[in-house]
Amino acid sequence: MLNRENFSEFLLANIRDTFTTQIESMPDYKKAFYNVMTSKKAQEMNHGMGVMSKMKKWSDSGSQVYYDEVRAGYPALYVMEKFSIGLPIEREWLDDIQYEKVKDQTKTIADSVYYSIQEDHVAEPFNKCESFLGPDDKALCATDHPLGPDNSSTQSNKGTYALTPDNVETVRNLMKAWVNDRGGKVLINPNMLIVPKEYRKAAKIIADTDNEPFTTDYGVNVWKGALDVVEFDFLNPGVWFMVDKNRMKRFLKWYDRRKPTVEKDGKEDFDSEVIKYKAVGRWQKGFDDWSFIYGNIVS
Repeated sequence: MLNRENFSEFLLANIRDTFTTQIESMPDYKKAFYNVMTSKKAQEMNHGMGVMSKMKKWSDSGSQVYYDEVRAGYPALYVMEKFSIGLPIEREWLDDIQYEKVKDQTKTIADSVYYSIQEDHVAEPFNKCESFLGPDDKALCATDHPLGPDNSSTQSNKGTYALTPDNVETVRNLMKAWVNDRGGKVLINPNMLIVPKEYRKAAKIIADTDNEPFTTDYGVNVWKGALDVVEFDFLNPGVWFMVDKNRMKRFLKWYDRRKPTVEKDGKEDFDSEVIKYKAVGRWQKGFDDWSFIYGNIVS
């Protein structure tokens, strides 16, 4: 029989279920963009490394094995941060077993957690691409990324190109021209457009039409089937990104130290007669290397 005494525990279980269901009903851009990992530390450090040279001909290395050194890259530090939100449940809700009212309030706290993570944190490197710093002490999208700690030559992953078929081709070729810390080729496969809602139509026309868009010669659209389009609901207007999906999943990282879940205070507050529920999380995000993305700030 459901009464006030056992309703509190019943409520906690159902609050957790409602909380999880509400969050999972909405798009998870974190999983779409990031390499999501669990951490057991207060901070994570990834040590970047350069590339090795190519193999040498046996006779050119004195008829012995040619040994090369891997140059140190930029270290990437992820320091976990803590975030919280609370929900007080009034005693009358328990006395009167107002389950639906509690359920609605739980959806509200779930929305708070969801939007905090997705809008404030998942979207931050994209929305602040000109200021969100990486291991090389440059923004995610910058015109002067150094090739490495020991190579002061620079290359760019930032532009102001409008979203057109010709400019998508231009950006692709710019990305394909990137080199590693020794000046060698990097195999980049630009295969995704990340766009705000204002650019969704243009992106879909570029990526999905059978014939080359915006022309009258009915040529083949070389981008059909080669580009995924992601309309990012939390992306600021006036920007768009071309990315290599595999490299993004490799270098754009999210560490969950403590995933937000609903917890209950063990007792009712004497003066206010409320039971407190909370959701607390610890996480950090960032990138080890910028060479998965080209950002265009159009306006």
